[in-house]
Amino acid sequence: MADKRSPEKAEISAIYEVGKILTSTQNLPRALGTSLRTLQSILGFDRSAILLPDAATREIRMEVSAGYTPEERGRARYVWGEGIVGKTMKSGSPIAIPDVRQEPSFLDKTRAHGKTRGEALSYISVPIKIGAETLGVLTAERIGRAGTQSLEGDARTLTVVGCLIGQALKLHAAIGRLQEEFQRQRQEFDKTIRKTYRIENIVGQSKRMQEVFASVLSVAPSRATVLLRGESGTGKERVARAIHLASPRAEDPFVTVNCASLPETLLESELFGHKRGAFTGAIEERKGRFEQAAGGTIFLDEVGDIPLSTQVKLLRVLQEKKFERLGENRTVSVDVRIIAATNANLEKLIEEGRFREDFFYRLNVIPLYLPPLRDRREDIIPLTEHFLERFNKEHGKNVSFSPGVLDLLMEYRWPGNVRELENLVERAVVLAKSSVVHIPDLPRPVRTFPAQESAGPPPGPGISATTFHASPGGPNESRPGAEYLLGMEKEELRKALESTGWVIARAARLLGWTPRQVAYKMKKHSLASPWKNQKQGRS
Repeated sequence: MADKRSPEKAEISAIYEVGKILTSTQNLPRALGTSLRTLQSILGFDRSAILLPDAATREIRMEVSAGYTPEERGRARYVWGEGIVGKTMKSGSPIAIPDVRQEPSFLDKTRAHGKTRGEALSYISVPIKIGAETLGVLTAERIGRAGTQSLEGDARTLTVVGCLIGQALKLHAAIGRLQEEFQRQRQEFDKTIRKTYRIENIVGQSKRMQEVFASVLSVAPSRATVLLRGESGTGKERVARAIHLASPRAEDPFVTVNCASLPETLLESELFGHKRGAFTGAIEERKGRFEQAAGGTIFLDEVGDIPLSTQVKLLRVLQEKKFERLGENRTVSVDVRIIAATNANLEKLIEEGRFREDFFYRLNVIPLYLPPLRDRREDIIPLTEHFLERFNKEHGKNVSFSPGVLDLLMEYRWPGNVRELENLVERAVVLAKSSVVHIPDLPRPVRTFPAQESAGPPPGPGISATTFHASPGGPNESRPGAEYLLGMEKEELRKALESTGWVIARAARLLGWTPRQVAYKMKKHSLASPWKNQKQGRS
């Protein structure tokens, strides 16, 4: 039923209401349908429709309508320039016809207009535009001669509405492209994460780390709780991610919670979520990290800092996989694997009454100890090479370490473990004034570290060092250790290649490296298959 207001007021009201509808929701099809019904209600149209071209075929189809049956809507298909709709799409100009029955170009493809019983049928077709671009067509019609009296006002109103719909279509398309790009970037990020944190990409050639890797591969397929122990900076989160990615839960979330960084009042809310109004500042309901990790893995870092009151609630989650949000009595069940980590002496905390013994035993189902860097010195040079390659690439440089620097890195105690080494390498690359870093360029705690305070004897013959660019020693660089390690690596590589007939893949398996690493080190040490040299000699 048409609005009883004056035509001018009805036109303004229709434009206002449609604009409000189109900007009030992200559900565009619903908004378009509601807009058409609003036009019918305010302006008294009997039928209205929005027709849009197919992106592939350019066929113009009725996508949204009011007053048409589904069968009628399905029959409305046009090519560019065909009928009134096709002409509007092609020209980008509105067409208003007092009685469409007298119009030869009207094709009546919907077959809905034979129901007018001889009455006049006014028909308006306006372009849906944004700027000079025509995105579709908006049509409206009235049955009866009374409809022809406001034809000019109707066309003017629908032209404005067509522009509003055009803006909504353009915005919807832009949001769609952003969502697609976001999904693409998220997939790329997931691929990068999977590649980075796979166990074979964690640097560690020492026997201690190989034992850790073997344990990771053993526990990953299970649902058992894992407790990672070791000093700060030993790579506990990296190992936790490797366990997750090697498990059947790899496609599901990996959620990290640093228990030491949150006060007691917020930790429970962070873990279990809360109901609106549960405490001051809880203005809306929020899911906790356990619910966010449903189906996947939750990593509780620094569990030694969890307050006793929260330990009680976590004990129930470990036992029953159930909990309640703050301020709510409803029990939530969740399927989640728990990996915990700490650098604290939990046994001592239990004696002091600061850590629950039953909670400890629930966490300590499968304990894994990550050794400090000073206890796996065989990994120092491979890790240094890894970080050099990474930070050179990130900062667009080609920096290497002198032999004296490498020897000092082997002697240093590394209280900050792998994280300290990583930070040292990045700092050296960023601040390097030449292509070679010497001992005076290192941080003071490292360069002043006396050799007699080294944590152990020099590396033995089992050490596998990594190739670096040879460079002249800088001031105070008289240590031969790095050159010795490079020579040992070359000899170890040569023997492995000879024993496997110079087959790179076999040598890689023997050394515990990847074929790419073997090929890289062969090039660095100028090692080549004798068969290749013979072939080149014959040629």
